[in-house]
Amino acid sequence: MTTNILAPFSINENTSTFYVNGRLFEMNDNVITEIEKTSDSNMNAAIAAFESFEFSNEKVTWFSGASKFVYSLTEGTFTNNGTLIAEGTFTNYALASGLVRYENKGTAELFATLPTLVENFVVLDFAATFEGNSNTVNIFKIEEKVYVSRFNNDNKIGKFFEATANEASTYITEQTGENAYSFLTELLEGEQAGQAEKALTIETYQDMVAFLKDQRGLLATADKSITEIKAADTLINEEISVWESKITELQA
Repeated sequence: MTTNILAPFSINENTSTFYVNGRLFEMNDNVITEIEKTSDSNMNAAIAAFESFEFSNEKVTWFSGASKFVYSLTEGTFTNNGTLIAEGTFTNYALASGLVRYENKGTAELFATLPTLVENFVVLDFAATFEGNSNTVNIFKIEEKVYVSRFNNDNKIGKFFEATANEASTYITEQTGENAYSFLTELLEGEQAGQAEKALTIETYQDMVAFLKDQRGLLATADKSITEIKAADTLINEEISVWESKITELQA
């Protein structure tokens, strides 16, 4: 399991967009959907950089031939194999020195824009990645909701859906062989408590139905031509239907 995932991220009014393991997602009012593309130019540049270079929490690295270019996220500086590159000169330095071929100028320019893209990279504390059996599964935990994103690395087929914590935990184990319990502990415990409460409620409703059926049984031999008896029988049957409907809803 991998948590605290660094990812391209952008905010536009009340909507957030983030990019994880090759897939783009949008979050609005704690509802996550998978989207194909975004018109946010900074976000697109951040995604391109994320796919082109190696990111860690402290630096971004670009290997170009024998050169190792590094942008320090903590210091805001560019270096080439440990040698400091003057501020604002990275692209010219890389091309003029012959360390980067002219056909790779676009990549050099992208690397040079990293200082302006830093704000588009965020550590996602609500996400976790699980890998195994040729599957990569990401789960996103937003308040009481859990979203699952799976990608099969062999057939390149993806799947995205909302699930309960228990469903997500089971799915991750089935797909990757990993255990998501530590990441979903609070939600799993909450669901278990909720299921126990629901079971107790269903039992209470079933007791009510049983009681009403007993009362209906007492009227079984009574004279239904008597208005009061007929009304009581009808009322009991209606009440039984009401409580049975409530049980059905809870069991759905």
